[in-house]
This record gives sequence, structure tokens and C-alpha cells, in this order.
Amino acid sequence: MDTLKKAGAMLQHIELFTHMRDMRGLLQLAAHMEERGDRVTLISPEQITLVGAEMSAQPSVTTAKGARIEAATAYSVLHGLKGHDAPEYAVTREELAALNARAVTELESSDALRAFEQTLARISANTSSASTSSASTGNAETPAERPSRPRRTDTPTETATAPGEQPAA
Repeated sequence: MDTLKKAGAMLQHIELFTHMRDMRGLLQLAAHMEERGDRVTLISPEQITLVGAEMSAQPSVTTAKGARIEAATAYSVLHGLKGHDAPEYAVTREELAALNARAVTELESSDALRAFEQTLARISANTSSASTSSASTGNAETPAERPSRPRRTDTPTETATAPGEQPAA
């Protein structure tokens, strides 16, 4: 199975990957809060407000490691995790970590992850059977070995070079 087909097989899992990326953003936000010493964050669709030793409100937060968490994305994920509508969600670091842990547990038992596992198994089976058949039949798909080049020697070559000119590599 060639790389393009493998990539195409993964397209059906884009929603799973996006959800996992967005959840990772909340983990990064919790780590950022820990680093700054923030105790609580308020997240609305428009801004993330970090409350701790100092208070800041921005449409996105960039962590010390360069991860960027957008307010709209964080709000959407929290809406799903908390399970109720609110104009703004307030969460502590501990609650954010607990929500993420619960989300990971739910994800591990989800149909989406099982479907992804089946896709990986199918791709792996196709890849291993293709390589086994190529090796056993001497298939033309396997690249031929290049003929070896003659070794370089320090002796003069048959082609002369002009004075001050270097031989070609």
C-alpha cells in the first residue's frame, strides 16, 4: 500500500485527530497555569482570562513552549467536557486536569478510536503482506542495488588535468 493510500485511509479519522489536538491544548493550558502559578482560568468564546499572581485576558494564550491555545477552541472543548451551556467557563488547574483525564478515558473506549485501530491494523497488514510478497517473489518493485563504484586511489588517473586545476569529484 503506497503512502498516498495510507494517508487517504486516515482521512476518515480527521475528527478524532482534531479532538485529540484540541484536548491537548487544554492540557497545555493547565501546564501553563501551573508554570505561572495561576489558580483559575475563565474561558469564553472570545478570550481566556488567567487569574493568579497577576491577571491577563487574551483571545489566545501562548505557552513558554510555544503552544498556542485559542479561546474559541478551548471554550468548545470545555463545553463538550462540562456538558452544559454557559457564556463563560471557570476552571481550576485541578479541575482542568480531571476533565482531561475523564476525556482520555472516554476517548480510549470510543468507537472512533476503535475504528482508528482497525484502520491501523488494515494498513499494517497490507504493508507487511506487500513486503513479504516482494521479498519472496523478487518483485520488481524492490529497488535494485546500485553497482559499486571503483575506489579512488592516490595514483594519477588516465585523464590529465591542467596545471592549477583540480580533478573533478
